[in-house]
Amino acid sequence: MVHIVLKICILMLLVLASIGLSSAAEQNANSNPCNVSETDDAGLSGDFSVDIHAFQNFIDTASRLLKQEEFVELDCLADHARSGKKRLPGGLWKIHLLYQGLRYPVLYPVHATQEDWTGLLQRLQRWVKARPESITARVALALAYLGYASDARGTGYANTVSDTGWKLFRERTAEAQRILKEASKLAGKCPEWYVAMQMVSVNQGWSVADARALFEEANKFEPEYYTYARDLAYYLLPKWSGKAGDTEKFLQEAADRVGGDKGDILYFQVAAADYVICGCEDNPDLSWDRIKRGFEASEKRYGVSMLNLNRIAHLASYFGERDPVYADRILTRIADQWDAETWGSQETFEKMKQWVSVVAPAAAKVSVIEETAAANEQTPEGVRYKAAFEKTYRELVQQCVSSDGGSVTQWQGKFKTLTNLGPKGTVEDIRIQSMGPVVTCLGQKLYAFKQENATPFPPPPQAPYWIELHLDWADFAPVQPNVSGNQSSHGFPLFIPRRDFVEVAVAGALILSLGVAYRFLGREQRPSAD
Repeated sequence: MVHIVLKICILMLLVLASIGLSSAAEQNANSNPCNVSETDDAGLSGDFSVDIHAFQNFIDTASRLLKQEEFVELDCLADHARSGKKRLPGGLWKIHLLYQGLRYPVLYPVHATQEDWTGLLQRLQRWVKARPESITARVALALAYLGYASDARGTGYANTVSDTGWKLFRERTAEAQRILKEASKLAGKCPEWYVAMQMVSVNQGWSVADARALFEEANKFEPEYYTYARDLAYYLLPKWSGKAGDTEKFLQEAADRVGGDKGDILYFQVAAADYVICGCEDNPDLSWDRIKRGFEASEKRYGVSMLNLNRIAHLASYFGERDPVYADRILTRIADQWDAETWGSQETFEKMKQWVSVVAPAAAKVSVIEETAAANEQTPEGVRYKAAFEKTYRELVQQCVSSDGGSVTQWQGKFKTLTNLGPKGTVEDIRIQSMGPVVTCLGQKLYAFKQENATPFPPPPQAPYWIELHLDWADFAPVQPNVSGNQSSHGFPLFIPRRDFVEVAVAGALILSLGVAYRFLGREQRPSAD
């Protein structure tokens, strides 16, 4: 009897061990469904939430698989990412990142030669021939031809492109379009097909109506594939086919149509594209508050992404009014995981970290002041007082325009001011978000009031009392504004679009601008494309 029990126990242990081994094997198969090598599997399975290099390693691995002509494995990886609508931490579509390793012969920042392009195109054509039903092969080939077209055009202004360059650009774009039309007949479909066709629409200069129709078709196919909105937002910029405000209107409508957190996430993802907001003069006027909401919603829904952290930190540092407090918080989280494509160089990244660490404490104080001023405006008494205060303040600005504005040639840009008033209407503290000869004059007037304990303004509802004004230089222009630039003849901008207030303080209205320190950092603008 004892022997029988022992045999039964041993048999049960063997069955359990067999089940365990089978389960482990099944788990391994699920983690590597396409049976790529251990090295390649490791390259595709990095921790995108903590390692910025995981993104480049993924792209490098896809590129290596293509160079090794592992076409079956690549189709498997693409099909698996597509069918499961796989997302990486932060919400990046896995299929989109895979194509980044298939569409270029060499990877950033290396410049491809003619031999490199020829090799890539031939390799992709062999993939199409070997697996004629592969939608991935054809979309990758079309994307490669679009990259090849951009290579012929170059990154300069249109008038720097040779006739031969334009000819090659048109021919290669047309070949990409032909490949995409051919691919559309396949049974398999891919969301990236529309991304490639959107690039064709940009290269061929489609009408805005046709570009929007393509977007609507793409959005119907995969509503959450945010690259579609990115690319149309880019095309609607004034430098391409849109008018001023078109990008802003489209993005707001697209995000509102999605609604809720997902709509905010779409808004952030579009703004995060470095070809939509480039840190240059022609940035669209998007809502920074909604960008932040979208970033935070993205982290909550999809997890932390080191790439998203870099992009939001860059936006906080360069976009619109700038937000050094937010930038400082995000840069602290990034630590040494800086992204080369976002920042350009480690030197630029480190300088920005240094700048925000210096500016953030002062900017935090300004934020508190702004909140206090906003609260003051919420009462009926505060509204009435602001109207009376602004009338006097505008008169002071106009006096300085008359006395010191003769050398100013450009009257552009909106700016903000913060003034702290004592109980009798005395000037206690001053901040002005601008600079130039008129601002110097204004600062001197206000500082003189402070020194003399004068009462140029009516007594506020309570004291101390912060009040914020939003002013436009065009309102004070002695002549019609000249829109050709944003510089005075002194070389000073009338408007610094940053959350960096000029602080009027001691010794003859010393004007201290945090923005000046920012300007010395510098940043080389690099062309980029999706």
